[in-house]
Amino acid sequence: MEHQLFGKFARLSAQPTGGENSTGLGLSIVKKLVTQMAGEVGCESEHGNGAMFYIDLPFKV
Repeated sequence: MEHQLFGKFARLSAQPTGGENSTGLGLSIVKKLVTQMAGEVGCESEHGNGAMFYIDLPFKV
């Protein structure tokens, strides 16, 4: 499922929650940028309770 979620042009919901238009590119772009910065991006969700997305970037001094 995660592969589909972060894939290009992925639309996993039939209706966006705010009625907005979607190209399905947003999460794909985020995943690419975070990966290029040696980070991780992911999602935790529970059916009927929404989803929480997280980004973990390395801290370098």
